[in-house]
Amino acid sequence: MPKAKFVPFDSVEHQNKRPGVVLTSLVDGDTGATLISSGVAEFEVRASAPTHYHDAEESVIVIEGEGLIVIDGEEHVVHPNDAAFISPGTHHSIANHGDQPFKISWTYASVNWSTTPVE
Repeated sequence: MPKAKFVPFDSVEHQNKRPGVVLTSLVDGDTGATLISSGVAEFEVRASAPTHYHDAEESVIVIEGEGLIVIDGEEHVVHPNDAAFISPGTHHSIANHGDQPFKISWTYASVNWSTTPVE
């Protein structure tokens, strides 16, 4: 059985995945998780993650700011505490839709998830 662990935000790497987007993985295989991965993504004004899909279920919860999440072509303007469930293979994108920073929490139902861009 995995051992419980506290993970301070400043103790992990913050990755600049694309211009204006910082991805921070907080719970994953490196922290001892065996079934889930979770973290936060921060989007500067006008920053976005282009259309893509994953091979695992994903949960997104808005922490701050205003964003635009597109799920299978359907647009959703999102605000703090709004959430989305994204099933494996579902095409989706996310962008900062406001004039302030936009932050989400993400969770995957796997420690070995992958992201595939849609061209």
